Amino acid sequence: MSEISIEDLVNAANRQEAETNALLSKLEAQLVNLSKAITLPVSEPAVALREFVVAYINHVPNFISAVSFAAKDAGIDAYVMPFLEVATDYFVPAASENNGNPNLADLMQQAYLAHRLIEEVNDQYIVRASIPLIPMDITKANVIVHHLLGETLANSLDEVVEETARQMTNQDNVYSSEKFKE
Repeated sequence: MSEISIEDLVNAANRQEAETNALLSKLEAQLVNLSKAITLPVSEPAVALREFVVAYINHVPNFISAVSFAAKDAGIDAYVMPFLEVATDYFVPAASENNGNPNLADLMQQAYLAHRLIEEVNDQYIVRASIPLIPMDITKANVIVHHLLGETLANSLDEVVEETARQMTNQDNVYSSEKFKE
C-alpha cells in the first residue's frame, strides 16, 4: 500500500465521518474518562479531539516520507525501509474492512500502530547516533491516542509494535557502515 493509498483511505474516512459523526460520538462518550493530562478547550472539546485525531492520522504519510528521506540521508535506508513498509501495511486491514470504506476510529488504530513503529525506529536511531533520525517528537500524540483507544486495546497494539520491532532489529550491521558513521 502506498502513501497515496493511505491518503485515499483518510479522505474516504473523513467523508464518512462528515456523514455519520461516528468518531465524534465515540469521543464525546470518552470525555468523562479522559486523562486530566489532556487539555481540551471548554467549547466543543469532542470536536477539538476529533480534529486532533484527524491530524494524527493525516500525519502518517508525511512521517513515513520524512523517515524515508532521513534514513536515505543517514545511509540506513536498507534497514529502515522494511519498518516503513510495515507501518504502511498496518493500513491494509482498515482498507479491507467496511467494504473498503474505513472509518476514522479504524484508521486511528492503524495510525497508532504506524506512529508507534516510527517512534521505535527513531528511538533506536537515538540510541546508536545520540540524535533523532527525524526532528518530530510524536510521543505526546501517541500517549493521547493511547488514552483514546483505551488501555487494553492500546497495550495490545503496543505489543504488536514491540514484537515487530524486536523481529526486525537483527540487522545491527547497518549501523557500522561508513555512510552511517559519517
